[in-house]
Amino acid sequence: MKKRDIGILIGLAIVVFLVAWWFLIIGPKRDDAATKEATYQTEKATYDQSYARVQRIDEERAAAGQATSDLLKLNKLIPLDNQVPSMIVELQATANEAGIKFLKIVPNAAVAGTGGGTIVPFELNFQGQYYDVNDFLYRVENFARMEGNDVTVSGRLISVATLQLVEPEAGAFPEVLVKMGANAYMTSPPPPSKTAGRTADAASQDSSGAGGG
Repeated sequence: MKKRDIGILIGLAIVVFLVAWWFLIIGPKRDDAATKEATYQTEKATYDQSYARVQRIDEERAAAGQATSDLLKLNKLIPLDNQVPSMIVELQATANEAGIKFLKIVPNAAVAGTGGGTIVPFELNFQGQYYDVNDFLYRVENFARMEGNDVTVSGRLISVATLQLVEPEAGAFPEVLVKMGANAYMTSPPPPSKTAGRTADAASQDSSGAGGG
């Protein structure tokens, strides 16, 4: 066999080897790599969606926590019912902190507010030195206060309606006696007036009597 023929055979063998290597090794590897790449992209998309969902859950949980905190603050500021005993405890503690003498508190019947909600009016008498009285009033007004964008709540929402300073009994100078009318608030409607109920009953009896005559 001539050298030329041997060279041709060697060249053909190399070509056959390269073709076989391509189709038997490289081709399947490329297909497998493409399949794995597609699988990776699918899994990554699924992961991204799951991660975004988890992020939303965390955000919703944080928002729910904030809403719960705000609701607790609102319920402390303006409870469902009048909660007069707890209000007395708050005012007594505040009076002790301010250094004044808490004399009495007289809650009155709840009435409907003009802007919605229910007003719980009450009368409060206390005695102390002038600056201690100012301190007490300041503390009461700051049961609810803004701190930046947040509301800090330490007690009921109370607004002062009337304030009268009078001279205390002899020997109490330099103390002053304070008579204060104030309003607390609640979200429940006021109970029906007994007077209104008796008036309705009387009207019903008059109507029945007129019909019988």
